[in-house]
Amino acid sequence: MKAARLGLVVLAVAGIGGCDPKRPAAPQANLLVVTLDTTRADHLSCYGYERDTSPRIAKLASEGVRFTLSYAAASTTLPSHVSLFTGAAPIAHGVVKNGLALAPGAQTLAVRLRAAGAQTAAIVSSFVLDRRFGLDQGFDHYEDDFTREGSSYQVDAWLGFQTKGGFDRRANLTTDRAIHWLDARDASRPFFLWVHYFDPHSPYVPPEPWKSRFARPADAAPSLADALTRRDLVDPYDGEIAFTDDEVGRLLDHLASLGLDRDTLVVVTADHGEGLGQHGVIGHEVKVYEVAVAVPVVMRWPGYLAPGRTIDAPVESVDVLPTVLALLGIPTADTGRGRDLSAALPRGDALDAEHPVFTHLRRYEPPVESGKRVRGALFGVRRGHWKWIEGTVDGTRELYDLATDPHETSNRATTERERAESLSRDVAAFRAANESKAPIDTQVAPEDRERLRALGYAE
Repeated sequence: MKAARLGLVVLAVAGIGGCDPKRPAAPQANLLVVTLDTTRADHLSCYGYERDTSPRIAKLASEGVRFTLSYAAASTTLPSHVSLFTGAAPIAHGVVKNGLALAPGAQTLAVRLRAAGAQTAAIVSSFVLDRRFGLDQGFDHYEDDFTREGSSYQVDAWLGFQTKGGFDRRANLTTDRAIHWLDARDASRPFFLWVHYFDPHSPYVPPEPWKSRFARPADAAPSLADALTRRDLVDPYDGEIAFTDDEVGRLLDHLASLGLDRDTLVVVTADHGEGLGQHGVIGHEVKVYEVAVAVPVVMRWPGYLAPGRTIDAPVESVDVLPTVLALLGIPTADTGRGRDLSAALPRGDALDAEHPVFTHLRRYEPPVESGKRVRGALFGVRRGHWKWIEGTVDGTRELYDLATDPHETSNRATTERERAESLSRDVAAFRAANESKAPIDTQVAPEDRERLRALGYAE
């Protein structure tokens, strides 16, 4: 992986690492990307949550860089992951909803790193990321097989359909498989390993001791968030996050036991968040409010990224691809619309706080919210502390001042018309620049389509 090693040398000699500019270059540059399904940033300890749901991710953040305002490209799993690994917006790569497929020949992160000499592997934990949907491109090894015993969904009982295996895999089993791959890999070559954890997704069924640890008695004093959420959802959801966090920690511990932690860039993020009763919404498939699209991003690379740094300007998940490639010394040409943020990580270079960030949702039919049928696409843009949401079909027009109204409860679209129109023009320009490819409809077996439909993932 000559390009990556050259990048390491340049970083070390130039002193960009900010920690130890005299440290010799690592013999190999590895990459570990962990994606957490359905994980809101504001339910993680290191993002200010009052409950200790994520001590291991908090520790990782203290050892690296935390982005405080990071936005998913979409509030659904497959489109968001495709954007993460291509640097392109959903309306550009065409996978605007789950059940569609990424076109062959895509320049994914795995494709680029394999071309640079890395061995590549993915351990995914949900049928939504099955290889038939195209994200296996560039991976030498792609694990997407599930069993009923290891699944939180009993798919054989759904709607009377008989299905093969399970829909997902619990976090402990996913970690086991990731550890097995690390132990069996070719130790003479650098690697890219992607590990996806599904557990924070509904149904919220954390195992013990996490279930009991986060289950509050009915007469317990309300938390700060209880006024906006449903406690019966929050407690098991937090338990699922804590269970997953512990498994992320186990994976990181094994990385360290192999002596790989100092030579591995680790990225932890999420595909989208989750509604837990705010705005009357449960789930993530009908809105692009903050609870659905504000996600964590944490990066650690000892000796190259300064520990404990926070980046407070808004960024997007599409920025991860060019940033990671730049850190590893891989050419970053044609990386979609994402920005290379690498200079801001070790040196603390300021990012533009007014840079607009965009998010998207293609709703599934026929969702109903508050007794009203909603349909079509939603686009969201944040510029500075203002957030604009507009619908292509249902006429949604919403404007929020996130500085004074972080929970998006007071729509300012009619009182701030000029600002609303300016942000709407931003959305129009974003769409004009990115809407270029039609989605490819995959040939999905009837039983697989039922699995997606039962979760609200297919029309």
